Amino acid sequence: MGAGGAEPTTAKPSPGCGKSGRPANGTVKVDNDHIYTFPDSYDGSTPLPLLVGFHACGNPIDQFINLTRGSAFETEYVRAVGRSSDGGGCWNYNNDIAKVLRIYDDLMDNYCIDMDRVFATGHSSGAQMIVQILAHRSDAEHLNFKAVAPVAASDYGALQVPMPVMYIQGQNDTVRGGDGASTVARFRAANMCQMSSTPYSEVMGCQSSGKAVNPGCISYSGCSAPTIWCSHDDPAYSNTSHGVPCFAIQAMYDFFTGMP
Repeated sequence: MGAGGAEPTTAKPSPGCGKSGRPANGTVKVDNDHIYTFPDSYDGSTPLPLLVGFHACGNPIDQFINLTRGSAFETEYVRAVGRSSDGGGCWNYNNDIAKVLRIYDDLMDNYCIDMDRVFATGHSSGAQMIVQILAHRSDAEHLNFKAVAPVAASDYGALQVPMPVMYIQGQNDTVRGGDGASTVARFRAANMCQMSSTPYSEVMGCQSSGKAVNPGCISYSGCSAPTIWCSHDDPAYSNTSHGVPCFAIQAMYDFFTGMP
């Protein structure tokens, strides 16, 4: 049970359920394209939730495999990460959306996924990719994310679908030049939130670079979908506050697993 106190409803099995068992060593890898990992509990017949991770510019394809290693994501979720097509490792929506849709379709057609519990996270360029997907209705509806947790994205215009979100960005992100308020405003509008908010105390603080980090999370009121903003003070990522903060992975797990 996640921090939200909700238990998942009945799973919606993907077409791939029953086609095969757990892949050898629990991993499927295509160089420079994608990696899937399957927990020990995966049997090919019982639908499991899916975490899709989008790496940051210049980061390896397995950034979110590494970040979630040792977490409950590793033992309870199928994890899927793709590689951007750009030579510098940055996601480009126009060039990469076809690959993202192809990976999703491959997972649904050939593996046993709960189609109602597909979650996405991404860092920097990867977070921007998530926001751009949500700004395109047909792609957002195809991927059917249950909830998202972008870390340090950007504003790409109005979002076309309501979406439960835990948006995470440093309160003084020197790479983005701000705290992400304009991006949060897009989620707030899509989710029809009020301007008022309350502290979101479910996210615990942590230690980073010898500093006690304040997650700074709030929950907006009156939303059609949960809308959390964590404006943190973790100095990580060469002291730019642009990294994935120390509290993020556990907070994402609790948020996603708490979705009804």
